[in-house]
Amino acid sequence: MTTEGMEQYLKQSRQALILSVGVALFLTGVKFSAGLLTHSMALMASALDSMLDMFMSALNFFAFREASKPPDVEHPYGHGKVESLAGLFQSLFIAASGSFVIYESVRRLIHGSFVSEIPLGIGVIVFSGAVTLLLAWRLKVLSRKNRSLILGTEKVHYAMDFVSYVGVIAALVLVGRTGKVYWDLIASILVAVYIFKEAIRILKRAVSELLDRGLSNTELKTMKMLILRHHPSIVGVHNLRSRVVGNEVFLDFHIEIRGEDDFKKAHHMTESLIDKIKAQHPTADVTVHFDPEGE
Repeated sequence: MTTEGMEQYLKQSRQALILSVGVALFLTGVKFSAGLLTHSMALMASALDSMLDMFMSALNFFAFREASKPPDVEHPYGHGKVESLAGLFQSLFIAASGSFVIYESVRRLIHGSFVSEIPLGIGVIVFSGAVTLLLAWRLKVLSRKNRSLILGTEKVHYAMDFVSYVGVIAALVLVGRTGKVYWDLIASILVAVYIFKEAIRILKRAVSELLDRGLSNTELKTMKMLILRHHPSIVGVHNLRSRVVGNEVFLDFHIEIRGEDDFKKAHHMTESLIDKIKAQHPTADVTVHFDPEGE
């Protein structure tokens, strides 16, 4: 990726995260107000989900800004793990919010509750879904251009909100037709289960990156084939290691070269190989060692 392309990517990503914060803040206010008017626990749970989206989008914005800083003396591999730390804390916050929703829903099941102004609640959820759809589409476009954990998390957050929206609408319709408030409380518990599922998914990926997860076996095999096919003189590759940190991929390997005694030619061969790898992984940091065949 060129310097101009990287600057454009960083600018678009920052704008997307700021947009996410603004949308989540707006939806939190709308849903929370509607929840107070309707007394719907499902709507309140959805408002809580949007509030978490807001907090986490804000956290992601600051984490992205730190992760985008270039390497320095104390951080020679960059600051990419800030994204992973953000994902870790995010998963813990989400799990805590899910616990609160379940607690409040059970409390209302025991002590009783009621729901009013059902058409208003349904209208708010439909409106929220339309706004979320536009945001999820924008994040999806950006996520295709990079491997960022933060932007990927943002996209999943808002895209998967449609699952809870469908559940909330169904619950409000059932409450309106049957008069049974427990449909609303059941929907809120299902939203909480969804929140827990998201927390576990984000936690697994964040921990995986913090523990220096590498490329998958399939990706490593593909990489090895790319290396071996790059030039007829390359007859072997060994010590292939990888590490994924945020949106960066670190690769380190040795290639065996046959019949090539000229250091400059071998150097140019490895440089062209690095360029080919970066064409597939624009943010890759590649280190190549070349050895004579058999060594």
